[in-house]
Amino acid sequence: MRAFLALFLVLFSVQTWAAGTLSERTYKKLTTIQELMGEGKYDEALRRLANLAPKVKRNQYEYATVMQTYGYAWSAKERYRKAIHAFEEALATEALPDPVQLAMRYNLAQLYAAIPDWKAAARAYEQWLAGAEKPSAQSYAFGATVYAQLKKYDKAIPKIRKAISLARKPHENWYQLLLSLYYQQKRYKQAAGVLESMIAFWPDRKKYWKQLSGVYFTLKRDRKALAVLALAYRRGFLEKERELLNLVNLYLLQNIPYKAARILEKEMAVGRIRETGKHLQKLGEAWMAARENDAAAEKLLAAAKLQKQGVLFLRLAQIYLDKEQWKKALRMADKALAAGDLKHPGDAWLIKGMAQYEIGREDKALHSFAKAARYRKNKRQAQQWIGFIRGQS
Repeated sequence: MRAFLALFLVLFSVQTWAAGTLSERTYKKLTTIQELMGEGKYDEALRRLANLAPKVKRNQYEYATVMQTYGYAWSAKERYRKAIHAFEEALATEALPDPVQLAMRYNLAQLYAAIPDWKAAARAYEQWLAGAEKPSAQSYAFGATVYAQLKKYDKAIPKIRKAISLARKPHENWYQLLLSLYYQQKRYKQAAGVLESMIAFWPDRKKYWKQLSGVYFTLKRDRKALAVLALAYRRGFLEKERELLNLVNLYLLQNIPYKAARILEKEMAVGRIRETGKHLQKLGEAWMAARENDAAAEKLLAAAKLQKQGVLFLRLAQIYLDKEQWKKALRMADKALAAGDLKHPGDAWLIKGMAQYEIGREDKALHSFAKAARYRKNKRQAQQWIGFIRGQS
């Protein structure tokens, strides 16, 4: 607010007064008042204006000039409502030159925004805009801010885009406003375009990389979401556990389990991802999907010891079965059943039966397959095993 007040004092100069229809007496008093304001002596300036205003009220031009000066002084003291009243009084006379009136309307819009009274700010802004010949980029940005506050996004967006197009150099806060407006309207495709520009201008802003990845994910452009987040990781922008796990999950979603596992293992080693049962399970499953069974078994076993979940012991049983480590497979199948929380217990009975058969315990294998046959999901396969074993007798 003080920046445009300084501009007021420059524009509202002695030359302006001299060019008007001020009496010599009023001209001299206003010159002194302006000097006081230039020195920051606003209280004294206001006292003198209070004495002068009643004496010039019959002369509309002089009265408008005094009220305009009042507005400057009250603005400098951050008494915005009083400044607004003074400017409104000056404008109501319609005695000042058109350029002066126009500039005052813009200042009035800013003062209403400072209160804030956004509706009044919008009205004053539109009145100013209707008469402005070459609105600046800054003025369009101000208008966009006003309409954003009023949640009139369809009016705010064109204005901030115009501001950006007129600017000689990129203003980060303007891009941030445009991005926010697109988010409000759920226009994620346009938001992605804004974020791409923001990353080009400010490549070291970590949050923009993360936001762009998130927007791509929302747009179901998962490959792009992963590419952006992976690049952010390589640049050292991902530090929090949640962010690192997002990257891991994107790799898994894109069926790239090896990279997911490598990141999980690396970040657990340095402590940025905790070695919880849940995280160890994810690591084990990633290694399993990558067909790295030794690594998968190690991590799933660690997870199973922490979580004691039947499904983890079942996955271990399957890994050991694939590796033809029959006794380990049998032991893990027993642990899976003992946990008592399996969604499909028949899977564990099947693995147990196969392991028992391979180590020569055919009678026990038949018992396990009979148990598996009680479940619809496993019935057919279990009966085939039972038929196969009995056919060998």
